[in-house]
Amino acid sequence: MLEAERHRLILRLVQERSIVSIADLVEIIGASDATLRRDVNALAEGGQVRRIRGGVEALNPRHEPHLVGMPFAISREVAVAQKRAIARAAAELLSDGESVIITAGTTTLALVEFIANRQLDILTNSLPILAALHSRGGNRVSVPGGTVFREQNIILSPFEDHTVESFWASKLITGCYGINQHGLMEADPLIVQAQTRLLRRAEELIVLADSRKLRQRSSIIVTPLKRVATLITDDGASAEDLEPVRQAGVRVIIARTEPAADQQSA
Repeated sequence: MLEAERHRLILRLVQERSIVSIADLVEIIGASDATLRRDVNALAEGGQVRRIRGGVEALNPRHEPHLVGMPFAISREVAVAQKRAIARAAAELLSDGESVIITAGTTTLALVEFIANRQLDILTNSLPILAALHSRGGNRVSVPGGTVFREQNIILSPFEDHTVESFWASKLITGCYGINQHGLMEADPLIVQAQTRLLRRAEELIVLADSRKLRQRSSIIVTPLKRVATLITDDGASAEDLEPVRQAGVRVIIARTEPAADQQSA
């Protein structure tokens, strides 16, 4: 990643979170500790951020709760063509009249383009999906109660919710932090709680994960692979990465990324 791109991502993260540790920058951006410290020093010397012990702070911090993992606004700019191809393949698995749970995320948001004019009964905890579907098409959309986390554009609650407990879906479509031989992984406990409750309300689990997610690890497992019915990924996934998934009996669909998709999504 070029220096200018790293600087842009650091500034976006600091704007969203007010305070970001160097460890978080390493995890989210993927550069080395030394490289990111140099980036932070350069931005601080330029008067754009404030250096603090072990991290970086916004010049005018706003303290709001945030979740572990990459912020929505940044994630939306990553693997755009791959996510669109995956979403297109996922839409082909849905039939009008179905009840579907769609969790928050940038890959699941890409699904809206392909289901906007369908006739589905949808439960989602994603504010962008709600906004996009509410204004178009014939889908009926419900949302659970809880707290809005602006950074991730998601509604989450540690408590049981009547809307969720009263909804039953033939399919749950979700993204993830990572997926491997251990199962479906997320980085934040609150997201794991929400995912676990939603899983109890669906027959079939469909995971949308671009090929990067097959190599990402977290300490928190949402559910083992045996609960996953279908994984849809892109053609950047290696046979080695997919082998344990297939061995667990998961159906794997490879979405072919078309060059034109980059231009259309730009």
